[in-house]
Amino acid sequence: MKVLVTSSRFPHALCEIRHFGEQGHTVYAADTFGSAPGSHSRYVAESFVTASPTFETVQYVDDVAEIVRSRGIDLVVPAFEEALYLAEHRARVPAPIFCPSLETLARLHDKHRFVELSRSLGLPVPRTIVVRSPRELRRAIAELPEYIARAAYSRGGVTLLTNAGPLAGRVPIDACHPTPLQPWIVQEFVHGTDVCSFSVAQHGRIVAHCTYEHPKTIEHAGGILFESIDEPESLVLARRYAEALKYHGQISFDFMRTARGLVLLECNPRPTAGVFMMTSEDLCDAVLARVNGKGPRIVPAGVRRQIAVAIMRDMVRNWREIPSDLAVLLSGIEDVYAAPGDAMPALYSLLSYGQVRAYRKHLARRGRDVSDLVAAQFFDVLWDGTRRS
Repeated sequence: MKVLVTSSRFPHALCEIRHFGEQGHTVYAADTFGSAPGSHSRYVAESFVTASPTFETVQYVDDVAEIVRSRGIDLVVPAFEEALYLAEHRARVPAPIFCPSLETLARLHDKHRFVELSRSLGLPVPRTIVVRSPRELRRAIAELPEYIARAAYSRGGVTLLTNAGPLAGRVPIDACHPTPLQPWIVQEFVHGTDVCSFSVAQHGRIVAHCTYEHPKTIEHAGGILFESIDEPESLVLARRYAEALKYHGQISFDFMRTARGLVLLECNPRPTAGVFMMTSEDLCDAVLARVNGKGPRIVPAGVRRQIAVAIMRDMVRNWREIPSDLAVLLSGIEDVYAAPGDAMPALYSLLSYGQVRAYRKHLARRGRDVSDLVAAQFFDVLWDGTRRS
């Protein structure tokens, strides 16, 4: 098949590009900038630079549609929130897109609506208060001894207001601006161990699944070391959503493991780091519906992956982490970017600072912020419920 993977900047997109290529498919890649690491994998037959789905939605959809027509693409596989724009304009793209409807994506992407759906399914979520103004935000955090607050449309641990955990006090409340169109959620802070899952679903049936932890994170946000684990409860919960929504596509969840079991924190209706631990055969068979009826392909516990460039950056920023970071780097754990025989994406991952400059230019801001590196990965491909024209 000819497969187009969009938002090739992300490490999970790169991993899927490799998986499809290793299984003999012809892979094309697209992103809004030419140095996106995944676009330089040896498995990419041709890469494309498109308009931004966030800021130039119509042109972006036209760009994707032209790639599909001119290259005879059989399947479009979105890797991030561009899926929502493509889902909305699905009729204009002359190939199947591996994601559910816009309504389903938006329902899961909106953290408030996700909580409401979880409650309707009888699934465990933290106490949640929706706020639509700074005054409501102040009132809500006063109700909870320990809280964490973020925008209903947010991702990657950017702009978290909390008074507990390692990020306590990092974001001042005056920097938070909920509005009726851009509400925030305030939740009780749940103590426990972070657990994540990634699944592929075919029309309501989970056909591949990975549960994992990230023992190391960068700036207490994104994971940089990953390990698959045995956690059957995550599959049970993922199945509930897939069956209830007749979900078709890739879907990921974040949980907190507590004494009473897993508590759902949020859903990412897209691929995440669980792809790293999945074999190319299992991923491709799942996406292309080449699985039998014996149950989902489950990633066994103990598969580990690292993002070496992020671990090296962590060593520079946090000298106290140098011993443990060095131990990971020298452990022989497979790197996400520098796979054997496919080293160019690792080189281009070092060029990501150019995207940071583009992000700061977009904000017309010269000063640096600790979240810039994370936010720069998202700003021109994110979806916040209002940019869909």
